[in-house]
Amino acid sequence: MTRRLYQQDAYRTGFDAVVSAVMDVNGRPGVVLEGTYFYPESGGQPCDTGTLGGVAVEAVVEEGGDVIHLLAARPEFGPGDRVEGVIDWRRRFMNMQQHTGQHILSQAFERVLGAPTVSSALGTGHSTIDVARLGLTWEDMARVEALANDMVYEDRTVEICEVSPEEAGDIRTKKTGRPGVERRLVRIVEVYDFDRSPCGGTHTRRSGEVGHIKIIRWEKVRDATRVEFLCGLLAGEDYFWKNRFVVDLAQKMTTRDTNLPGLIDDLVIEGKSLRREISGLKADLAMCRLGDLRAAAEKVGNISVIAATFDDLGLPELRQVALKAVEGGSTVALFCLKGEKAQFVFSRSDGVPVDMREPMNAACEVVGGRGGGKPEVAQGGGDGADLAEEAIARALITVRSLLADMG
Repeated sequence: MTRRLYQQDAYRTGFDAVVSAVMDVNGRPGVVLEGTYFYPESGGQPCDTGTLGGVAVEAVVEEGGDVIHLLAARPEFGPGDRVEGVIDWRRRFMNMQQHTGQHILSQAFERVLGAPTVSSALGTGHSTIDVARLGLTWEDMARVEALANDMVYEDRTVEICEVSPEEAGDIRTKKTGRPGVERRLVRIVEVYDFDRSPCGGTHTRRSGEVGHIKIIRWEKVRDATRVEFLCGLLAGEDYFWKNRFVVDLAQKMTTRDTNLPGLIDDLVIEGKSLRREISGLKADLAMCRLGDLRAAAEKVGNISVIAATFDDLGLPELRQVALKAVEGGSTVALFCLKGEKAQFVFSRSDGVPVDMREPMNAACEVVGGRGGGKPEVAQGGGDGADLAEEAIARALITVRSLLADMG
């Protein structure tokens, strides 16, 4: 088994090691060392990256008791050679911040809200914990975050020890062993006088190194709440872009940043009102076209068939106009909205013996889509907007055929 030296010293970034094996892992070169400071992806923590013998280490994985370093290129060294390993410190330190911060945040949720963590996932972009409680509010998050950051600012020691399963007692359990390997000792990570958790990951020496812990957002996931958070360097990066966005937006809106929430609320209300007004105006304009469309309608027996393509309506307006077109007469309307997609609304007057789903199916077949509805009105569409006119022509042929068969 590979000796996991990172468990002894998570701050070591350069080391020499003897190569145990070089292998192929799904088409990628993999290297096993007798001992490594590279952390493999496990326990919800991302792996380390860096270089091995000057070759980029793209991923580090576990297989049985071994740690396999997956390289960007086939190495020139082989078993028995001694190689230099260099770890990407910034990535390692960010992972240490997130992992230690996760322990602190999980304990804060338990102490403040009585909400234990049921699972966690650490990432290079964001991290999450799932806590066994629903209906959490911003006020709940503020209380939890305040306690977690109190522990950071107190700069408590973070100590690691190994104890027997019996000595570990009722410490909340996680997977502390490796698959297929008997675990005789439990590795315990303790944030002094606050949290004790079994864990095989890399951690900071003191809570102050975690940096600020910030809850970003949360959502309900089954019977738990998934809380997204960032710590330290990642929290700083997140704050920078959000602060820059707010400042830039306030300048564009010629207001103070504290005024933005109210201003944005007003703009949303105004936007909804304008969209309703524009929708009504578009529908009115389309209604104005109905006279010309009725005059140009094709007569099939005593039935008027109106076929038209629009590019300046929304689908709700198209439906409104299609229904209006068949009022008070013996009429079939075959209307198409041509935009990024082809969208159809086909309708008929009461008493016209045509099931509008049949011409709809014919049109949708042309544009590679599908439709549905009722005999009186059907709706559908497809991606082939450039075939919209051909689709309407096919629908018109279908209507003629149906009316001829019934005539």
